[in-house]
Amino acid sequence: MDLIKEINEKYQALEAEIDKQLEKVQAEEQKLERQNEKFAEKATATQAPKILSYEEALQRNANTLKSLEIAKARLRSRSTYSPVEKLLQRALSNYKNELESLNKQETSTKAGKQALAGQKKADEDDAEEEANTS
Repeated sequence: MDLIKEINEKYQALEAEIDKQLEKVQAEEQKLERQNEKFAEKATATQAPKILSYEEALQRNANTLKSLEIAKARLRSRSTYSPVEKLLQRALSNYKNELESLNKQETSTKAGKQALAGQKKADEDDAEEEANTS
């Protein structure tokens, strides 16, 4: 019986401690809610609708359009310029130059081979003529 009584007392003490912590949390929540209400009241009170004259509205609209155009231009310039794109263009031009130089070397090699083949054929023709004339 004493064991059950001790366990009950232990859990009652823990429950009392949890209740105190819960009360603190609830008090903090209520405090935050009041602060939020105060902030909301201040925000609505300070944002009274301002009535603009026609000229002021035109000026505000012109400034808004101007800032939108500036933002649009910035976004356009950022989207069109890319360092990666510049690197790719440079790599492409290097590749094309290398390809052209290889094609030139190949054509010069082919021309050299054709010249050698033509020379060889001419030599063979000369040798045949000498053999025929002898």
